Amino acid sequence: MRTSPWMLTSMFALVLAACGDDKNETATDTSTGATATDPTAGSTTGGGTTVDPTTGTTVDPTTGTPTTDPPTTDPVTTDPVTTDPMTSTGSSSTGAPVDLSCDDYCALYASGCDDFNEYENSNDICLSQCAQWPLGMAGETTGDSLGCRLYHVGVANQVDANVHCPHAGPSGAGTCVSDDPPLCADYCATYLKNCTDKLNAYVDEADCLAQCAAWYPGKDGDTVGDTIGCREYHANVAQGDPDTHCPHAGPGGAMVCVAP
Repeated sequence: MRTSPWMLTSMFALVLAACGDDKNETATDTSTGATATDPTAGSTTGGGTTVDPTTGTTVDPTTGTPTTDPPTTDPVTTDPVTTDPMTSTGSSSTGAPVDLSCDDYCALYASGCDDFNEYENSNDICLSQCAQWPLGMAGETTGDSLGCRLYHVGVANQVDANVHCPHAGPSGAGTCVSDDPPLCADYCATYLKNCTDKLNAYVDEADCLAQCAAWYPGKDGDTVGDTIGCREYHANVAQGDPDTHCPHAGPGGAMVCVAP
């Protein structure tokens, strides 16, 4: 059968068209909507974003900025270091020195309790009284000790001297005293009973109680020292020898019931 020239021409055109489709691929994948990109600039991930091949970070193809926030880590928190003010600053939180020193105590008493005048504004008298007290421990708030008096005189230098200066004084005002201290009432009753007439150094019981109120209690059975305990001891034994012991039991102490 003889083929006409026009049919050969049509077939040749169809072959050329088919070859052109093989070499010129479409630029857009219609099934995914992704666009082919230069492999050196990043690969398509779909949805209009690309992956930077150097960092592995997903970026916006129009701006080049990362599309995800960088990973965050919980910062390490460290509690502030706290120090014990009793050891780090040389003083307690109330201002009382750590060192159980009579010099420090008397200086604080003079600065914060000068209106109370329990030592006649004399540093020497203060130091003599202080020398009688048990040391105790820094920061004690009760008990017969220098530590207790230092605590209260430290507070008195900051607030409420009317309350804390008596606690810091020699009498302790019922706070810086031993658990069972000698009492003025017992001392005065014994003294006025056994030391009469010219041996009596007081006007009356009220005078005895008033003078005794400022003294350091000390302990029952003290035989020396400027304490209520010492005076009560000698007032008791004055029953057998009033001439010797009533002077020791009196307010002046007659070189026996006196501070060291």
